[in-house]
Amino acid sequence: MATTGFGSAYSKRAKTIEVPLQHEQVLEVVCNDLPGNPTELTDIFRQEGVALPYYRMLAIEYYEQEKIEESIAVVEAALATASHSPQTQPRQKLPLLTLIATLNLRLARKAESSEKQKYMSAATQYINEADRIHNQYEQTFVVKGNYHLLRRDVNEASRAFSMLLDKRPNCIPALLGRAKIQYHLKQYKQSLKTYQSALLYSRGKFAGAEIRLGIAQCYAQLGMYEETKVALQRTIELSEKPNATALIMLAIVELNESKKLDQGALQQENALRNGLQHMKTAHTADKKHPVVLNMLANYFFLTRDFEKTVKSASKAMGVASNNIIKAESSYQIGRAHHQMQEFNDAFKFYRQCLDLNPEHTLAQYSVGQIYLKRGEYDLAIQIFEKLYETEPQCVEVMKVLGSLYAIAEKKPQALILFNKALEIEDNDASLAVEIAQLYDESDSARALKYYEQALALMDKEVKKKDEPSQRVEVLNNIATMHHILGHLDEAEHCYGLAITESEKATSAEPSSPEEKENAAGLRLTITYNLARLYEDRLETYKATAIYKKIADDYPAYIDAHLRLGAIEQSMGRAVEAQEHYKEVFDTDPNDAVGWIMIGQAQATINEKLCKRSFEKVLKDCDRNDLYTHIALGNYHAAAARELKNEKVRNQRTESYKLAVNFYQQALKRDPQNAYAANGLAITLAENGHIEHAKDIFNQVRESTASNPCVWLNLAHTFVELKQYRQAIVLYENTSKKFFNNTDANLLLCLARAQYILAKAEKDPEIMFSSLQNTQKAFHIAPSDKSTLYNIALVQQLYAQLISDLPKDQRASRDMRRAMNGLDSSQNIFRMLIHVPAEEFVLYDRKITEQRERYGETLRMQLERKMLEQIQYEEDKQRKIDEVRVKREEDLVKKKAEEAKKLQKIEEERVKMDEERRKLMARVYEENLQMAAREVEEDELEAERKTKKRARKRKEIEEEEEEEEETRRASDEDEDNDNDNEQDRKRRDRKVFT
Repeated sequence: MATTGFGSAYSKRAKTIEVPLQHEQVLEVVCNDLPGNPTELTDIFRQEGVALPYYRMLAIEYYEQEKIEESIAVVEAALATASHSPQTQPRQKLPLLTLIATLNLRLARKAESSEKQKYMSAATQYINEADRIHNQYEQTFVVKGNYHLLRRDVNEASRAFSMLLDKRPNCIPALLGRAKIQYHLKQYKQSLKTYQSALLYSRGKFAGAEIRLGIAQCYAQLGMYEETKVALQRTIELSEKPNATALIMLAIVELNESKKLDQGALQQENALRNGLQHMKTAHTADKKHPVVLNMLANYFFLTRDFEKTVKSASKAMGVASNNIIKAESSYQIGRAHHQMQEFNDAFKFYRQCLDLNPEHTLAQYSVGQIYLKRGEYDLAIQIFEKLYETEPQCVEVMKVLGSLYAIAEKKPQALILFNKALEIEDNDASLAVEIAQLYDESDSARALKYYEQALALMDKEVKKKDEPSQRVEVLNNIATMHHILGHLDEAEHCYGLAITESEKATSAEPSSPEEKENAAGLRLTITYNLARLYEDRLETYKATAIYKKIADDYPAYIDAHLRLGAIEQSMGRAVEAQEHYKEVFDTDPNDAVGWIMIGQAQATINEKLCKRSFEKVLKDCDRNDLYTHIALGNYHAAAARELKNEKVRNQRTESYKLAVNFYQQALKRDPQNAYAANGLAITLAENGHIEHAKDIFNQVRESTASNPCVWLNLAHTFVELKQYRQAIVLYENTSKKFFNNTDANLLLCLARAQYILAKAEKDPEIMFSSLQNTQKAFHIAPSDKSTLYNIALVQQLYAQLISDLPKDQRASRDMRRAMNGLDSSQNIFRMLIHVPAEEFVLYDRKITEQRERYGETLRMQLERKMLEQIQYEEDKQRKIDEVRVKREEDLVKKKAEEAKKLQKIEEERVKMDEERRKLMARVYEENLQMAAREVEEDELEAERKTKKRARKRKEIEEEEEEEEETRRASDEDEDNDNDNEQDRKRRDRKVFT
């Protein structure tokens, strides 16, 4: 904001001040040649007894020449003289006190924090002294307002200005103070109105330039830039000398207009030329104006003259008295260092800028960039989140913050920001690509949608030099998404388009070797992806042809050799697969993936062969490879399981220790690795550490809920802990969620858990559920005779449980179902007994025979208990029928009693109604009689009143008749008196004659 200056009222001052001395002498003080030490003049003034106003005039002249310390010395001399002069009245010191308080405030505004308090204390002392003399002095209110403004106490400042304006609404300094406060509070319309009122009252005689500068700033904040330019140009016209502040503000407006893309090129060029010219004129007018110096620093920055940028901004910081301007200077220096790759210095000046002005948006953005450059993503996120709160519609902030969220694995927040930015800038293809990349792993369908949107936007954009490669990349990504989603025909079509466009882009325009290499690499990647598509579509011959061509043209392209080996391995040709894998070693003898693939191929031949290949990976290729650690852990765990004999117990323990060690090494390198944690938990469970294994399985399931092995192992752990119900729930959820109830082994695990629980709790319903799940498993794998044995066993035990139930807890229908199941069980056992002896089976033939014989015994028990159950149910039903008949009889009897009771109640009600009717009739008659008596009494009263009114009227008439007779008698007496008077007058006339 512009500041009030004393010189506004003295802008047309004379070159000399004529000071009257004693003996009619005059001292002429030349204003342009004032002494450096004002003591010479103040001593003369004191000796000659010069009036106090001349001291004030001299002090103002020193102030106009920016010699504030000398100005204060003059005022102090005047106050000292006034204190020793008996003729001076206290109120004569008021102008001097307000002046010296204002001068101290000016020094406080420019001083450092250590010196500022001294000047503020001095100003406070002089203001208080002025208040003691006259607490309603107008200038004191103005000084108080400026004092509170300097202390950032807006409420007190506003109160001081308002108290003065209530008395004198046309006080210009108070109006300017109020306008500044309103501007500070961002009440730009009210501030503009206040400035306009001040301009109206001033009539161009006081502070015209300052008022118009304030008006221009309000117009600028309200977006009324044409009015801003008019106000500034008028300010420049009214100034006797070039006004640097108005010129630089006009330059800023013009330069901002030159950046507007909606204007024509000619208008932009004219605005830029005018802005630079105004800036040059402002610098000529005042080479120490801090805003001008900051604008020059900005100009030098744009012309990439960073040394001049730093020099100009440093000079501005040295002369600026406002923290906002100092902050801008620090920012200009910081951005210059930033461009010179001096990031530490840049960061220091950015932080200095924010210390001076915490709301400096560009400095916050730059600090965020430095954090991003350093890799301090958490701090960068904090900065850009704050910026986003301040500038919620800034697309650049959204893009950077979204990218930071993506780096920090906060994909939901990143997607929200990117989508919002895309809504604002719906023609930004790169933004659509960013969003698609975020969806790559989690939602291929959405990723495809955004890639297609990016491709459509690229088709609309003006062709650029680097656009063909971008378009090819997007086409490749679209094809990849179709590939992942299983849209193989669409994927093949897009791969073909990408390859065609890549060839066109390479042949159409001359390009650098680097660009040719990038284009060739991109085309190679697309061709490889196309081969993967043919492989997934089981067109192995096409895929093999492409892989072989890639391997011939680019022998160092390792993935082609690996895929050729994988195809051979899938066909059961493990030896030929290893030959392809070994071709990788021509490029890199220590390629970890190649050795891992060889180890996998060897494992299909003999698991013991793969150990050496996996150990080679850790020894020579990559000692931190996670897959190899887990593979070796699995190898040693499998080896330990095969060592079941007690003689090799120590060897089995060592194998388990090696397995645990490899799993732990994998978890050290990746604590979130589910496969390592799963293998470790299995090993612990096999060694009896069930609770520990369960805790690990739970943790793994929480971190990777999509891995069915973890769910299944956790269920096995519950079974081992005899927590069968939890195991059953987990088996059911796993079967439904991951296998749609079609995995025979999982159904058998579920049936086993139900079987054990039913046997423990003697619950036939759970046993029946076990039977149903076992039958489902058999339908999925009907050739498995062990499953058939399990069906027979469960049916037999179901019949046993039903048989053991008390009579009152079972039903004959359940026993019939159990007997039918038992018959089926017997047939199955007989069939399994007669399986040829040379056929290998997983069940024990002797136990099967025992089960068959036990079934016969159980069958006879069930038949006997069936008869007993039927008799029991018949007896029970007969008793129930007897009870039901008796209850019905009791119910009929009860209904009859209730009907009789209701009839009695009805009779009593009728009787009561009759009595109530008679009572109401009697009350009605009494009311009629009472009404008749009241009518007779009313008639008698009316008759009495009529007679009374008649008597009174008669008395009034008689009184009126008496009054009439009296009046007539009086009139006759008066007539007689008149006649007598006339006779007397006639006699008198006769005597006079």
